[in-house]
Amino acid sequence: MDLKEINKNSNVTVALAALVYWTASCQVVAEPHSEALPANLATNTTLTQQPTNAFQWGASIRSRLEKKQDFNFDNSSQDYVLTRTRLHASYTTPKGHRGYIELQDARVAGESSRGHPPVNSNAKANVFEDHLDIHQANWNWKLKNTNLLIGRQKFQLGDGRLVASLEWVNTARVSDGIRLTWGSSEKRQVDMFLSRPVAIDPKNVNDQTRAGNRYLDSSFHGAFVADNATFKDSQLQYWLYHRENRQFGDEVSTIGMRFTNEDLWWQPDLQAAYQFGNFDNKEHSAWMIHGEIGHNFKRGNLSLAYSFASGDSDPNDTQHGTFDNLYPSNHPYYGYMDLFSLQNVKNLELRYSQQVGRGTRIHIGWNTFWLSEEDTDAWYHAGLAPVRVATKNVNPYVGKEIDVALQVPLFSGRLALLTGVSVFFAGSYLKDLELNKNALFYYVNMTYTIH
Repeated sequence: MDLKEINKNSNVTVALAALVYWTASCQVVAEPHSEALPANLATNTTLTQQPTNAFQWGASIRSRLEKKQDFNFDNSSQDYVLTRTRLHASYTTPKGHRGYIELQDARVAGESSRGHPPVNSNAKANVFEDHLDIHQANWNWKLKNTNLLIGRQKFQLGDGRLVASLEWVNTARVSDGIRLTWGSSEKRQVDMFLSRPVAIDPKNVNDQTRAGNRYLDSSFHGAFVADNATFKDSQLQYWLYHRENRQFGDEVSTIGMRFTNEDLWWQPDLQAAYQFGNFDNKEHSAWMIHGEIGHNFKRGNLSLAYSFASGDSDPNDTQHGTFDNLYPSNHPYYGYMDLFSLQNVKNLELRYSQQVGRGTRIHIGWNTFWLSEEDTDAWYHAGLAPVRVATKNVNPYVGKEIDVALQVPLFSGRLALLTGVSVFFAGSYLKDLELNKNALFYYVNMTYTIH
């Protein structure tokens, strides 16, 4: 890597990082691959955790080295360093109303590429760079059993398979919108929102120009219900989402539900969704299901999961059948290499997590992937774009991925280390395309946080 390039591109990040380390006196929040935020609020911390009439601030810096080998299943490699620095402040009034602002500076440096498509650090729809920008800015009115959140904010609904903030990505995902939360999290809680995702322009602060992107140029509205009262020790979730982008001919509505119970020995997680409307000016009809069972041990957890998302059986007709994954966090669910999304896929996953020391955990995952419609639809990666377009006369079995990750707190919990290695073994689908190379992914992620 070119150290001169790292220094040149990271002046702001280094300055902010120095401030973070100079003021450090609090514990770090570990950043596992699971990226769950509180389901009832869009900001990083819940309103109920804040004292009244109080000003608070915090900061974080994250640095991650990523090394990729043969992600195109040929002789290619790529590596770079991602840095992300955030400063946030909040003020809570005596009545519980809360204002929140967060600045972000995200950079990519030291990229080397040999045969792999290079990182485009100037793209307006950017997942790598965001030069000193307003990441969040919102006001939360708190009334009896009601919160009204207005401004730039994050969304994390359910388990994040359809709607999430995507924290693993260097710039993360935010939206400008209005969100009304009503009810009690102990019984029933309803979220209703109107929003528009923010397209990251790394060269401009708070730039709101169109990105020419199907999802970032869409409006996204919906309602989400979390029901803890209907069944004892269980939660039901219901949702209705609507994504609209007239330029692309999209008006996609999604209805779905989820059932979970963490008190049973086998801990079920069952969910399904159906979509209708229009996609690319075609009549849209698609669906997904997810089923999972798990069991908690004294210091660990074992789970087995199956996911299915429909594909398009005929790209030349007037019907569109590929499930629209919306605004997900696919990273925790379909392999850490981010080679798959919840589109035109069948996925079987075995996952194990074990605490091996004081605060130290090891995560092991095994995923196998097939395409739902291998001859007529594409293979889509976690960013929802095709890895390979539809190809005739191929086997549906794409391959399997093995992930091993280690999460370690350091320096009395003030610093979190997340490191891991993943290997993707090419299946019959890739061999039919004469792409026999296995892919390798290695990363080291360090996060320091002040609250």
